[in-house]
Formats: sequence, structure tokens, C-alpha cells
Amino acid sequence: MADSASGRALHAKAEVARESGKFLDALKYTDEASLAYQKDGDYLGLAEVQSSRQSTFKHLYRKTGDKYYLILEKHSAQASVEVAEKSKIKEALAIPYHNLGKYYQEAKEYEKAAEYFKKAVKHFTSYPPKRHNRPAVIADICGHLSAAEYLGGDKTALARALKALEDLKISKEDSYNKNVWLSGAHLRIAEMLMIDSPKLAKLHLIEAEKIIKSDKRLVLRKNQLAELRKKLLRDFMS
Repeated sequence: MADSASGRALHAKAEVARESGKFLDALKYTDEASLAYQKDGDYLGLAEVQSSRQSTFKHLYRKTGDKYYLILEKHSAQASVEVAEKSKIKEALAIPYHNLGKYYQEAKEYEKAAEYFKKAVKHFTSYPPKRHNRPAVIADICGHLSAAEYLGGDKTALARALKALEDLKISKEDSYNKNVWLSGAHLRIAEMLMIDSPKLAKLHLIEAEKIIKSDKRLVLRKNQLAELRKKLLRDFMS
């Protein structure tokens, strides 16, 4: 299986640019990484970088509210899955399936989201991608799955969401990834509980805020926290 060093370097730049809120730079780097991956025959990387493009469109949608970005997010996610499936590389499937699940969750299609998160868990367990084969990654996927199940009506999923959160807490992961995933898990649980338990939702917002304030790199999480807090306040006051 080919491994493009130049593609990975550009891909990493795209991730940093996106998380810093530099969305145009992120899209440029994903284009450059796509060309590098294709040139070197690294089709696992080519699939995954389309998921990176998807994430950029997701954050542009959240920032602007423009549903055309949601369309672009959807098709980037689908392209990632199609490239992975066409490559016949079984290790290439877990991350694209996970990210297509994220699109459906963003679109509030929770049944479809859960379907793809389950596919991601299955492929990650059976054919773990070498670069992502860490307990924190599977915990993050399971956290997304439980959120989709809960929002789709399965209230027993709260226990699974909390278990995934605890698994993230004890995982050995670099500080940036761990802070991104932990703060994201608290925000997801807060959003899950807004209607059923607003006081508990607020506690998870507070925990997310502690993590976000401790790491200046979490620019997008800071914005996400502010938006979720506004939403919680509106729902609590209504």
C-alpha cells in the first residue's frame, strides 16, 4: 500500500489551517494533498483528505448558516467513501464511513448517521487503519454513534456516550487531539441533553469550556461552545 509523504505533509497543513479557522487555506491544502496522493498512488490518503475537505465545509456551514455548504459537505463525504470503496483497501474505509456519519448527523438524519458510524466501528475493529489505530480514535467514533442513537430516540445511548467520554479521558493521546475530542464529546452530550436535562447539559458545557480555555489552539471549539451556549439559553428561557 503506497504512502505519500508529500500528501501527508500537505494534509497535515490542511488540518492545522482548518482548526485555526483559515478555511480558504485549508481547502487549498486539501487540493494540493489530493494531487500528491494521486501522483504517489496513495488512495487511502486520497480518500481521507476528502474527509478533511468535508470538515472544512461543515465549519463553513456552521459559521455562515448557508445550506449550500452543507451540500458541498455531503458530496465531499460521499467522494471520500467512494474513493475508499473503489480502492479495495479495507483499511481505507473506517475514517470515510465515520465522516459520512458526521455529515448525516449535521443534517439531523440520525438514523443514517448511526448506520455509518456503526460501519466505521465495524471496519475499524476488523481492519484498523494503521495511522489511526489508537483507543482514542475508536472512543471518538463510539461517542458520535451514541449521540446519533440518542438523538434518534434511543435514550439508553446516554450511558454509551458517557462510557466513550471516560475512554477518551484515560486514553494516551497527544494533547491537541485529546483536547479536541474531549471538548467535542462534552459538547455533543450537552446538545443531546438540552431538552431532557438542561442542568446536566450545562455541566457538560462547563467541562467543555475548561478544556477549550486551557488550549488556545481550539479556535473552532471556542466558536462552537459559544453557539451551543446561546442555543441552550434560548431553549431554557422558552
